[in-house]
Order: sequence, then C-alpha cells, then structure tokens
Amino acid sequence: MAVFAGFMVMALGASMALTYVGLKTVRSSKAGRIVSTVTDPAAPGFEAFVEPTPTLVVLHDVDGELVSIAVLALNNGDAGGSVVLVPPATLGGGGVDATPLSVIYAFGVDKAGAARAAVQGALGIGIAEAVVVDDARWAELVGPVAPLALTNPDDLEGFPAGPLSLLPAQVGPWLKTMREGESDLARLYRQELFWQAWAAAVANADDPGAVPGEVDVGIGRFVRGLGNGPARVATIPVDESVDAFGNPQFMPDAAAVEVMISDLVPFPTGDVEGARTRVRLLDGSGDPQQVMRAAPLVVPADAEIVVAGNADRFDYSATEIRYHAPALKAAAERIRDSLGVGTVVDDPRPTEAFDVTIVLGADA
Repeated sequence: MAVFAGFMVMALGASMALTYVGLKTVRSSKAGRIVSTVTDPAAPGFEAFVEPTPTLVVLHDVDGELVSIAVLALNNGDAGGSVVLVPPATLGGGGVDATPLSVIYAFGVDKAGAARAAVQGALGIGIAEAVVVDDARWAELVGPVAPLALTNPDDLEGFPAGPLSLLPAQVGPWLKTMREGESDLARLYRQELFWQAWAAAVANADDPGAVPGEVDVGIGRFVRGLGNGPARVATIPVDESVDAFGNPQFMPDAAAVEVMISDLVPFPTGDVEGARTRVRLLDGSGDPQQVMRAAPLVVPADAEIVVAGNADRFDYSATEIRYHAPALKAAAERIRDSLGVGTVVDDPRPTEAFDVTIVLGADA
C-alpha cells in the first residue's frame, strides 16, 4: 500500500499536466467541435466538446488461452500515454456472475469482443479498440527495435535473473512465463518491464518503421504514441484469492481502480454496462487552472467530461453542480462529494449532450 500510495502521488502530478494539455487544447482552439456561438476561447460562454482519451486493449493469445491483457491510453496529441495491465484471472461481471476474464475470452464466440467488453466492465471505462496478438505477431512488432534491454528480477526457465537482451522470438515466452507456485502479480511486474523497455526503444529509434503496421489506428498508432512522450505502466490494484478449485483469482479494488483510471485515462467514456455521468465543466472564476484542478477530481465520481469551457460570467463566488433531470440528483451529489466543494442545484433542461453542469466558482 505504501508503494501504491507513492505511485499515486507521482501520478497525480503527471495527471494535472495531462489534464492541462487536454483542456488547453480545447480552450485555445477555434476549430473543431464548438458547442456555443462564442468563438473566443477566453471569453465567457465559450464551450467545446472534449475528445475522449484514445484507448486500446492488447490481448495476448497462446493457443486460445488469454495470457496477458494490456490497456493502452494516449495523451493529448499522441504525445506519450499509459499502459494498464490486468491479470487474466481478474473477475468480470460481479456478484454471482463473476467470471475470470480468461474464461470469458476462451468461451466467447467473438473472443476479442467478449474480452474487450469484460475488461471495460472491470475498469469501468469504454475501450475503443481491441487487438489480439500471438507469439509470432509479438516477434514482428518488436523486431525493428529489438533486442530490448531490461533487468530480469527473477530466475525463470530460459531467462536467468539479471541484465537481459530480449530478442523478438523471446517476447511471447517472456510475457507468459511463470515460475511454479508464483502469483500472477509477479508475472505482471515483469510485463511492466517489457512495456517500459519497448516504449523506451521506440522513443530512441530514428526509423519511422520502429513499429510495423498502421500509423493512425491500432497498436502501431498506440505504441508510437507511447514513444512520443512520457509513458507510464501500472497494474490495476486487486485483491488476490483462490476459487473453489484452488485456482487463483483477482477482484479489482473498485475505489483504487477508479482513482488510478481517472489519472491514467483522464477523459474516459462509459463502459458497456452503463454510461458514466456526462459532465459539462465550466470555469466561472476566470482562472483556467481551476478546470485543470477539477477534472481529475470529477472523473473518479463515475463521471465523463464531455464539454469544457467557460461559464456565462467569471464572477461566481461559489461552485454550483447543476443536475438536469430528477434522476441525476444522486450523481450530482456524488460529484460534489468527490470535488469536495459546491452546492447541488436542480436545473431541469432538455439536453441529451450532458447530464450535469459544474460551474467552478472562486471557492474551488
């Protein structure tokens, strides 16, 4: 927990920078999807839609078995991003229907689609794309920048502890290899080392073909993006146990996952199980830094920021959290509690673009 807390402190600082970049783009651009008739991003009343954080899940398949799951997210402008690792034995579905993601994948008619939906549920966010990769494909993907330099923390079959130069054909075996009796969390730590090494190698490569395949979509786009800026890699916080047959299983720590995801995926969309509360986040004090500070506090309240901009004026002394339908009052109160400030206000209006409007006042 101490290590995780330290990670979150560092991650929060980086998150604020990421959020600032994203919202600065919205506020400084006069092109794109403008919501209001005001075209000056510094003027009261300016609003624009916020583009969701690009996301992709990479599923490692070995003879029909799901052995690793990595969710990739890109920063604004594809300048860096994050990798979130999920144990394949993580339970998805919840309650009596909870099923390991690996089982959902194995028995899915559309394996990639079934796994993507289950991972979305486990993380509480929408994931735009899914890619299935086998050992041969891993060798192709990493080939242009191989060997990857990393330090192996464990003595594994075929991979002695210490400095390691990972060859293309070794990537698949490295990602799936486990010692007898060890927790899958140890394997995920080694997978973190792989993603860090790959992103660093792509960042240092001069060859535009450092990652084979597509440039604008798919894993080609995402790994290139990771190499274009700071890349962070983390495993979701989980509680480990065993099932009735003695098989390991993992339950996501929902509160900790929400905090982590709100940082690593600053502008998520809702998952297939249910949409997040759609938020319109407005600066009502004339200080754009308030929007930057508020965004990572709003998202953990199961919220999705869809519109950002300026309020109708800049002299709001108190923050208002306005809900636009009676059924949204509880969501507004949850956002108020997460934000730590504000008055919940009933503001009925016919809108399908957002559920709650936050006007940040001088108290935020």
